[in-house]
Amino acid sequence: MTRVRRVVGLLLVTAALSACSGDPDLDLTVRTAVAGGDVTVEYTLANRSDAPMVVYDGGWTDPQQPGWSRGPVEVSVRDDGVIEISRRIIHPCQTEDTSDCGGARQPTVRIRGSVLEPGARRSDSVRVPLQVEPDHPASVQHTTISLAGRKVVFCVGFTEATDDNPPTSTGLYPPGSPQTVVCGEPYQVP
Repeated sequence: MTRVRRVVGLLLVTAALSACSGDPDLDLTVRTAVAGGDVTVEYTLANRSDAPMVVYDGGWTDPQQPGWSRGPVEVSVRDDGVIEISRRIIHPCQTEDTSDCGGARQPTVRIRGSVLEPGARRSDSVRVPLQVEPDHPASVQHTTISLAGRKVVFCVGFTEATDDNPPTSTGLYPPGSPQTVVCGEPYQVP
C-alpha cells in the first residue's frame, strides 16, 4: 500500500510541475475552406496566459535591402507530405547550414511580430492559391504544386514576452528569436 501511495504522490507532483511549467498558453482556432480557387484560412488566437505574447504574424523584411519583403504567409512541404501554411519563423538561410537555401546566408532578415496582451483575442485570415509555389524546402521552390487532394495545416509562431525577451520597438524580430509553434487540425483539400 505504501508503494502505491508513493507512485500516486509522484504522479501528482509531476502533474503539478507540468501545470506550472511556464509554457505559454496561446489557443489557436482554425477554420479552413476552399473558395474561388483559393484555400482560405480564418483563425483566432487567444492569449490565455498572464504574460504578453509576441506573435510572428507579419512578413519578412531586410533592413539592409530597403523595399524588400516577403509576404506574411509561408508554404512548406513537410516530410510527411502535409502542406504547411504558416505565419512563423521558417528561414533556414540564417543558420550555418545554408544547404536548403542555395548556399546564401542572409543574417539581416527580420520577421514582423505583434504583441497579444494577456486575455486578448485576435482574428485574421490568409489566402493561398490552389496552385502554389512552396517556399520550403529549397528542392520544391520554383515548382508549382496543387493543393487539391492534399492535407494542409495552418501554424503560427509565437513567444512569451519577458524581461530577457522583450517586444521590440520596431516590431521586427531576428530569425533566431525564440519560438513556440501552435498548429490547427489538418484539413483535407477537396
